[in-house]
Amino acid sequence: MNIIQFGNKQINYEIVHSSRKKTVAIYVEPTIVTVRAPKRLSGEKIRSLVEKKARWIFDKQERIIRERRLHPPKEFVSGESFPYLGRQYRLKVLRSVNRLSNTCHLISGRLQVEISKNLQEKDAGMAVKESLIEWYQEHAKKKIDERLPRIAHQLGRWPVSIQIKDQKTRWGSCSRSGIVRFNWKIIMASISVLDYIITHELCHLFYQNHSPEYWKKVQSIIPDYRKKRDWLRDHAFIMGNFA
Repeated sequence: MNIIQFGNKQINYEIVHSSRKKTVAIYVEPTIVTVRAPKRLSGEKIRSLVEKKARWIFDKQERIIRERRLHPPKEFVSGESFPYLGRQYRLKVLRSVNRLSNTCHLISGRLQVEISKNLQEKDAGMAVKESLIEWYQEHAKKKIDERLPRIAHQLGRWPVSIQIKDQKTRWGSCSRSGIVRFNWKIIMASISVLDYIITHELCHLFYQNHSPEYWKKVQSIIPDYRKKRDWLRDHAFIMGNFA
């Protein structure tokens, strides 16, 4: 762990070197900063870069802390709101004496989950959570299947296969073999952000890095990709809400 002291504040950062990376990327969390850098870049140069970005890092950490306070982990009870395609929907939990399996539907502007009346209170929240996740996963696949062909056609490159995953820290990933994986939570974002994530991963079919050439390819499809990228970084709390 590396530490840089600024008066009564400090930045704790770790360095992850990669032979695949061409540029430096800084990932900010409230208590730690991860710097992903090319293998050839020295620790001294990375330290200098972190020092130059100190104000930005502190601002980012404060913003993340504020967001997490405003959006604590979900309890999966009626009245809570959940995002879907960039909009918030209230949750309504129903108990049914005849219900053997849990169901989730979007009805009249509400996410309605029906669970068994026989479930004990301690198990009800988990049942609601599992039902919601299943619904989100199903709709994520449908929407990705709908949006991806147009973007792939524009780029002129198709993935070998598409998978919907429960990724803890990533919105998506692309393997060297051409398998593209998407976090089901991307369905919570707006269509424009979802298109950015799809584009981001498909562009890795051309470049397995985040080089200037890679970002030019992304920008050819999503001109304002920086806004979408910032939105995703600022809304990383979504990951924790379903931990």
